[in-house]
Amino acid sequence: MEMGAENKVGTIKPEGEIYTCPTCGYTDGFHVSFSALKNNRKAEVFLICPNCHNRFRLGWHVDLSNT
Repeated sequence: MEMGAENKVGTIKPEGEIYTCPTCGYTDGFHVSFSALKNNRKAEVFLICPNCHNRFRLGWHVDLSNT
């Protein structure tokens, strides 16, 4: 399964403290994954539930440059 497949990635609205999986209810937080954007020095941040392994995007991006 490809990481960025739209139909395989849910969305979480980034508000408050984010530690509960909306799919399975797991309450001990998430793993974090990064997907580099093409032709850019940025990556999109994804949260992965350690329990059900569902992936979620929040619209967050990080800068990969070494400035």
